[in-house]
Amino acid sequence: MSEKKPYKVPSTGMEYNEFAGSLGPYGNGNPINTELHVRYGVRGGRYYDWTIEVVGREGDVDSFRETGERPVRYVMDSFSVEDGAVVHRVRTGGGPDDFETTVARKLYAGDGALVDTGYDFFLKQLADTWEQRHEVRDPRTVATFGFAAQNRNPEFRDGDHSWVRNTIVCIDDDSADDVVVERLKHYFPDGGTVGVHLRSASRMKFLKVGRGVDAEENSFELDDDEAGSLKATGYASMGMMVDTIYRGDDWIDDTFMS
Repeated sequence: MSEKKPYKVPSTGMEYNEFAGSLGPYGNGNPINTELHVRYGVRGGRYYDWTIEVVGREGDVDSFRETGERPVRYVMDSFSVEDGAVVHRVRTGGGPDDFETTVARKLYAGDGALVDTGYDFFLKQLADTWEQRHEVRDPRTVATFGFAAQNRNPEFRDGDHSWVRNTIVCIDDDSADDVVVERLKHYFPDGGTVGVHLRSASRMKFLKVGRGVDAEENSFELDDDEAGSLKATGYASMGMMVDTIYRGDDWIDDTFMS
């Protein structure tokens, strides 16, 4: 019997998307924030390629405002699809090669369905591990994992919200300069979307953001001719941005959060 060939990510027909969101509070002197960053490739409704990362961010919004220096980020924990395996990496030190690397699951040719379901399995594993370490669920964690679950639904991902791509997830209290000027520019310098969880309404509102991000001016451009350029100055919150832009709108480009 011939040996099975290792799984390889399809080279054609793949459509990639990404999102990132905070997993805890930041600012007010908290020097480290933790973010979830996910990149996945879809073909025919299945995730045939994906990387799930827990990222540490050193430096808060207050220091960014004061110095303009970008926070330092590093991957602390990750699962990724590679040739023939789902690989798990855990950071063990401060050096670039200080990782403990293990094979979480071997993959063989024809295992595309297993790769697809593995995305849910390993994302849930990370979520469960995170919750076990934290007694109180921060609303940012709820928003990030809530969006991850909603985005998995093809009716959301490929339907009315197919334009929601390269997304930063946040809550209404988060500052606009931190979310748009720092986070979005780091992960998606060519622009993307911001998903704002409006907690009092239990819904998420999406803003499409263009490339007009200016760290010094704390401004950003919305891809909306009527909205034009808006200032994300000082302590303006994302909730304030949503209210300014969409007050009186019919709220067609949002989704309910459970």
